Amino acid sequence: MSHTVIGIFTSSSRAQDAVEYLAANGFGRENIDIRTSQGAATDLAVEADRQVEDPIGDFFRGLFGHSVSEASRYTEAGRNGTVVTVHAEGRDEADAAARILDNYGAADLDERADLSTAVQDDSRLRSRVIDRRLEEGMRLRQEAPGTTAREVDRSASKTDVDAFNKGAL
Repeated sequence: MSHTVIGIFTSSSRAQDAVEYLAANGFGRENIDIRTSQGAATDLAVEADRQVEDPIGDFFRGLFGHSVSEASRYTEAGRNGTVVTVHAEGRDEADAAARILDNYGAADLDERADLSTAVQDDSRLRSRVIDRRLEEGMRLRQEAPGTTAREVDRSASKTDVDAFNKGAL
Protein backbone atom coordinates (compact mmCIF):
# COMPACT_ATOMS: atom_id res chain seq x y z
CA MET A 1 0.00 0.00 0.00
CA SER A 2 1.18 3.52 -0.75
CA HIS A 3 1.34 6.25 1.89
CA THR A 4 1.57 10.03 2.01
CA VAL A 5 3.52 11.64 4.86
CA ILE A 6 2.80 15.25 5.80
CA GLY A 7 5.02 17.49 7.92
CA ILE A 8 4.30 21.19 8.48
CA PHE A 9 7.14 23.44 9.59
CA THR A 10 7.23 26.91 11.14
CA SER A 11 10.67 27.41 9.57
CA SER A 12 11.08 27.14 5.80
CA SER A 13 14.84 26.59 6.20
CA ARG A 14 14.21 23.61 8.56
CA ALA A 15 11.75 22.22 6.01
CA GLN A 16 14.30 22.61 3.21
CA ASP A 17 16.95 20.91 5.40
CA ALA A 18 14.54 18.00 5.94
CA VAL A 19 13.96 17.73 2.18
CA GLU A 20 17.72 17.71 1.53
CA TYR A 21 18.24 15.02 4.19
CA LEU A 22 15.43 12.88 2.77
CA ALA A 23 16.87 13.16 -0.75
CA ALA A 24 20.38 12.30 0.46
CA ASN A 25 19.10 9.25 2.34
CA GLY A 26 17.20 7.20 -0.19
CA PHE A 27 14.00 9.16 -0.81
CA GLY A 28 13.64 10.14 -4.46
CA ARG A 29 13.14 13.85 -5.20
CA GLU A 30 10.19 12.89 -7.39
CA ASN A 31 8.47 11.61 -4.21
CA ILE A 32 9.06 14.75 -2.13
CA ASP A 33 7.03 17.95 -2.41
CA ILE A 34 7.50 21.22 -0.56
CA ARG A 35 5.18 24.23 -0.41
CA THR A 36 6.11 27.37 1.52
CA SER A 37 3.75 29.91 3.02
CA GLN A 38 5.56 32.47 0.86
CA GLY A 39 3.61 31.01 -2.08
CA ALA A 40 0.39 30.79 -0.07
CA ALA A 41 -0.28 34.53 -0.12
CA THR A 42 -0.75 34.37 -3.86
CA ASP A 43 -2.62 31.06 -3.71
CA LEU A 44 -5.96 32.67 -2.89
CA ALA A 45 -6.33 34.21 -6.31
CA VAL A 46 -9.69 35.45 -7.51
CA GLU A 47 -10.35 34.70 -11.13
CA ALA A 48 -12.32 36.99 -13.45
CA ASP A 49 -15.37 34.76 -12.95
CA ARG A 50 -14.95 35.20 -9.14
CA GLN A 51 -13.86 31.62 -8.44
CA VAL A 52 -11.29 31.39 -5.69
CA GLU A 53 -8.23 29.21 -6.17
CA ASP A 54 -7.00 27.64 -2.96
CA PRO A 55 -4.37 24.95 -3.67
CA ILE A 56 -3.50 24.38 -0.01
CA GLY A 57 -7.13 24.14 1.07
CA ASP A 58 -8.00 21.95 -1.93
CA PHE A 59 -5.08 19.66 -1.13
CA PHE A 60 -6.11 19.09 2.50
CA ARG A 61 -9.84 18.88 1.74
CA GLY A 62 -9.05 16.19 -0.83
CA LEU A 63 -6.83 14.36 1.61
CA PHE A 64 -9.09 14.62 4.68
CA GLY A 65 -12.47 14.91 2.94
CA HIS A 66 -14.14 12.82 5.63
CA SER A 67 -12.99 15.18 8.38
CA VAL A 68 -13.76 18.85 7.80
CA SER A 69 -12.19 19.93 11.11
CA GLU A 70 -8.96 18.09 10.35
CA ALA A 71 -8.81 19.51 6.82
CA SER A 72 -9.40 23.01 8.21
CA ARG A 73 -6.70 22.65 10.87
CA TYR A 74 -4.09 21.41 8.35
CA THR A 75 -5.14 24.05 5.80
CA GLU A 76 -4.64 26.87 8.31
CA ALA A 77 -1.28 25.48 9.41
CA GLY A 78 -0.23 24.98 5.79
CA ARG A 79 -1.07 28.58 4.93
CA ASN A 80 1.11 29.77 7.83
CA GLY A 81 4.02 27.39 7.46
CA THR A 82 5.90 25.19 5.03
CA VAL A 83 4.36 21.86 4.04
CA VAL A 84 6.54 18.89 3.13
CA THR A 85 4.92 15.77 1.71
CA VAL A 86 6.67 12.47 1.06
CA HIS A 87 5.08 9.75 -1.07
CA ALA A 88 6.21 6.35 0.24
CA GLU A 89 5.50 2.84 -1.04
CA GLY A 90 5.47 0.98 2.27
CA ARG A 91 4.63 1.67 5.90
CA ASP A 92 8.26 1.30 7.03
CA GLU A 93 9.38 3.89 4.48
CA ALA A 94 6.52 6.20 5.52
CA ASP A 95 7.39 5.86 9.21
CA ALA A 96 11.07 6.56 8.43
CA ALA A 97 10.09 9.71 6.50
CA ALA A 98 7.83 10.84 9.37
CA ARG A 99 10.67 10.38 11.89
CA ILE A 100 13.00 12.44 9.67
CA LEU A 101 10.44 15.24 9.33
CA ASP A 102 9.88 15.17 13.09
CA ASN A 103 13.64 15.26 13.76
CA TYR A 104 13.87 18.39 11.61
CA GLY A 105 11.10 20.13 13.54
CA ALA A 106 7.70 19.30 12.03
CA ALA A 107 4.97 20.98 14.06
CA ASP A 108 2.55 19.09 16.28
CA LEU A 109 -0.93 19.58 14.81
CA ASP A 110 -2.68 17.69 17.55
CA GLU A 111 -6.09 19.26 18.23
CA ARG A 112 -4.67 20.85 21.38
CA ALA A 113 -1.77 22.49 19.52
CA ASP A 114 -1.61 25.24 16.95
CA LEU A 115 1.22 26.18 14.63
CA SER A 116 2.25 29.23 16.66
CA THR A 117 2.82 27.07 19.75
CA ALA A 118 4.09 23.92 18.04
CA VAL A 119 4.62 21.29 20.70
CA GLN A 120 7.76 19.20 20.44
CA ASP A 121 6.61 15.95 22.06
CA ASP A 122 8.91 13.05 21.22
CA SER A 123 6.43 10.47 22.54
CA ARG A 124 4.43 10.54 19.30
CA LEU A 125 4.90 11.37 15.66
CA ARG A 126 4.17 14.97 14.76
CA SER A 127 4.17 14.22 11.04
CA ARG A 128 1.03 12.58 9.70
CA VAL A 129 1.04 9.32 7.71
CA ILE A 130 -1.98 8.87 5.42
CA ASP A 131 -2.58 5.36 4.07
CA ARG A 132 -2.89 6.29 0.42
CA ARG A 133 -0.81 7.79 -2.35
CA LEU A 134 -2.06 10.99 -3.89
CA GLU A 135 -2.79 11.28 -7.57
CA GLU A 136 -0.26 13.39 -9.48
CA GLY A 137 -2.76 16.21 -10.07
CA MET A 138 -3.55 16.44 -6.36
CA ARG A 139 0.03 16.79 -5.13
CA LEU A 140 1.06 19.97 -3.35
CA ARG A 141 3.99 21.43 -5.26
CA GLN A 142 5.60 24.84 -5.14
CA GLU A 143 5.69 25.33 -8.89
CA ALA A 144 2.64 26.21 -10.92
CA PRO A 145 0.89 23.47 -12.91
CA GLY A 146 2.46 22.97 -16.30
CA THR A 147 5.81 24.32 -15.13
CA THR A 148 8.70 22.17 -16.21
CA ALA A 149 12.21 22.39 -14.91
CA ARG A 150 15.04 22.02 -17.36
CA GLU A 151 18.69 21.46 -16.80
CA VAL A 152 20.90 24.52 -17.21
CA ASP A 153 24.11 23.96 -19.13
CA ARG A 154 25.70 27.40 -18.73
CA SER A 155 26.43 30.00 -16.09
CA ALA A 156 23.98 32.82 -15.58
CA SER A 157 24.93 36.03 -17.35
CA LYS A 158 24.58 39.48 -15.78
CA THR A 159 21.43 39.96 -17.89
CA ASP A 160 20.02 36.68 -16.53
CA VAL A 161 20.78 37.70 -12.93
CA ASP A 162 19.24 41.15 -13.43
CA ALA A 163 16.09 39.61 -14.96
CA PHE A 164 15.85 37.15 -12.05
CA ASN A 165 16.26 39.93 -9.46
CA LYS A 166 13.50 41.94 -11.17
CA GLY A 167 11.20 38.88 -11.06
CA ALA A 168 11.15 38.49 -14.83
CA LEU A 169 12.40 34.88 -14.68
